[in-house]
Amino acid sequence: MSALFFAVLSEAKSWLERSQAKPVSHSGKFRIFKNESHFIIISGTGKLSMALAVSEFAHILPKEERNQMKVWNLGIAGANHKEFSLGDFFWIHKITDAATGRDFYPDRIIDSQFKKETNLKTFDKPITKEKKVDKFLSLTEEELDGVSLIDMEGSGFFEASSLYFPLENIAVGKVVSDHLEGKFCQSSDVETMMEKIANPLYEEWISPLPWDRVDPFETNDWPIIETFIKDIRLTETMKHDLKKSVRFFRLRNLDSLLPLPDHTLKNNLKSKTDLKQFLDDWRKSLHV
Repeated sequence: MSALFFAVLSEAKSWLERSQAKPVSHSGKFRIFKNESHFIIISGTGKLSMALAVSEFAHILPKEERNQMKVWNLGIAGANHKEFSLGDFFWIHKITDAATGRDFYPDRIIDSQFKKETNLKTFDKPITKEKKVDKFLSLTEEELDGVSLIDMEGSGFFEASSLYFPLENIAVGKVVSDHLEGKFCQSSDVETMMEKIANPLYEEWISPLPWDRVDPFETNDWPIIETFIKDIRLTETMKHDLKKSVRFFRLRNLDSLLPLPDHTLKNNLKSKTDLKQFLDDWRKSLHV
């Protein structure tokens, strides 16, 4: 499983189209999309929004799933150096939070076909080298000394995700969108930039973690359950609860057949109350 965090929809559009991920109905604030195995989350701009989105997403998953999940943040960033061309993609090996001065060090991705790496500094406002630009914080060359890329989410993403996911599963990548001219990027330009990297990078994102062990539950048990429930309108929460119960059963009954309800019971579900009772009874049989 993989999770991918973006600040805005224009950054995520190419990925949503490729994954055909659909909105997840949940009680939280942030937009979460999912296909069979992968999640895409849109947080809104700013490190606080990103950190809250990571936390909200992490709390809908059990710890064992989080431990096996690849978690990335991709998006645009302004470049301090003119030699960085628009559309260039960089993996980030150091993130500095401008407000706190704290440094974070994401693991390097060795086997990516994208080889460029650099540092990132996260600010609370958009940054420009120009003077007195409305809604931008103006900084001098001296104040930006040693900084390669600038964004508004990276430190919030990494600090929050490191609380819930193994550090070796977390990565940050940025596309150069501007050279700090003090102008906001158009959504169409962002979509074009992200589209250019999406094809090769998408395959890397959906590939399993190199150290991820094959989980017999995911390859054997859960496909049986998914086939059984495919014509039942379970909510994502119901599926999540059922999955926990099935895993509970398997951990305690390594060689037993999974107990499935009688098909006649499934075929006679007429209301939400019937569905809830059906699921409750099934879960009780798994916890015996």
